[in-house]
Amino acid sequence: MTDGFVRVKGIKIHYIDNDMSQSPRIVMFHGARFNAETWNQVGTLSQLKESGIPGIAVDFPGYGKSERGKWGNLGEFIGDFLDSMGLREPVLLGPSMGGNAVLRYAVNQGKFSGLVLIGPVGVDDLEKDLEKLNGKPVLLIWGSRDTVSPLENAKKIMSSVKSARLEIIGNQHACYLDDPKKFNETLVKFLNDLKWNQN
Repeated sequence: MTDGFVRVKGIKIHYIDNDMSQSPRIVMFHGARFNAETWNQVGTLSQLKESGIPGIAVDFPGYGKSERGKWGNLGEFIGDFLDSMGLREPVLLGPSMGGNAVLRYAVNQGKFSGLVLIGPVGVDDLEKDLEKLNGKPVLLIWGSRDTVSPLENAKKIMSSVKSARLEIIGNQHACYLDDPKKFNETLVKFLNDLKWNQN
């Protein structure tokens, strides 16, 4: 895995690349207690590489090795980051706080080919906009006993987004820590099932 840096509105932002030498098909963000290194630690970046899927994990501003910056919300940062990297419609992944940021970006800007939302928080705030995601591939991953973002949130998303499907993995809010193997396999299957736009 290789550390990379990019300037986003003048702010130095860190990401980890899984060394596939192609434009990343998936861009992974993180929760409030974590950073990009999490996706190294649970083996997700290497599993993607073994499966032939280029991907990167990003440190939000002020997390990990990224400098602090000023954005109205992290959804806006995601849009600016993708623009700075020249990425068009990757799959976006986010847990918890990162899931909220990905969801916020998706309903407001909509440039993505799929979403992986892991127990996103703040779903109620975005509920009226969720129907904008209809028809897009959305994978929801939840821990069976998530007390931070209860399963009720998954049901709210699924009632508005008919193209969303739910996988239960592990128990806790950061469910990828409970069963990294199943989490990584589920993610790779979702990505392999998508029809990539290779242009």
